[in-house]
Amino acid sequence: MWFQATRFGSVHFTNPPTAPFFALIVGTGARSDNPAESQSDPGLADAVHVIGVNPALNAATILDIPRDTEGPTGAKINSYILNNPGNDLRGMADAVQSITGAPITYVIRANFPHFVQMINEIGGVDVDVRQRMDDPNGSGADFNPGFSHLTGDQALAFARDRHSFSNGDLTRSENQGLLILGALGMLRGRNPSFGDTVHLVATAARHTKLDNLSVGELFRLGQYALTLDPNNIKNVVLPVGNSGNGTNLVKTGDAAGLLADFTDDAVLQTH
Repeated sequence: MWFQATRFGSVHFTNPPTAPFFALIVGTGARSDNPAESQSDPGLADAVHVIGVNPALNAATILDIPRDTEGPTGAKINSYILNNPGNDLRGMADAVQSITGAPITYVIRANFPHFVQMINEIGGVDVDVRQRMDDPNGSGADFNPGFSHLTGDQALAFARDRHSFSNGDLTRSENQGLLILGALGMLRGRNPSFGDTVHLVATAARHTKLDNLSVGELFRLGQYALTLDPNNIKNVVLPVGNSGNGTNLVKTGDAAGLLADFTDDAVLQTH
């Protein structure tokens, strides 16, 4: 399986969609491709992103949450992935919702090998590398600035690298958002027909564990996602600052207005 996809609440995604909605995308550090081992050792959530979508505006926002951001009980936000009885991701969704105020409807989770497999299945991903990345002893990232076509393993290295940047995890979180945009842009660039879309979503569905979510709803979500223009999607890092005790605190002054702008209709108009 590439993903675990969960829907919370009773509201179903309709086609065409009407109301704004929010999805939590989580990438964990679990290394095993064995489903049983992945559930017993899910890994910390080192990629945490809330995607807000506004169908009326045909626009969206990716809010990147650095992994060391302090959660509602004082622990790092990446650890709340472990607080999920029955492996249902509710604890993670609640923690992120408490920070952002965004009502989470969907959660999608993948681990290292699943991420690599997914990127390879779609033929790699095109990414704009903003600065030199050289992390031989950590992620293995070795990229020069400019547009690059990355394989699954290279995309994982790009997503994991924090040592090449002065602000570490903040730029890493932003880069993970860029990967999401790059994948969407590449898939849209193929001008997929209805049949192509059916095949793509069917492939994803075969590799997805669904919780409270039907294949039909997953298809409608995937079909709608391919209509979104990446140029209408903002990628923004949640403003945080070092607390001095190993966590990042949300910068209340900087974040309050941004989060209010984000949660009212899922897109940023003034930030």
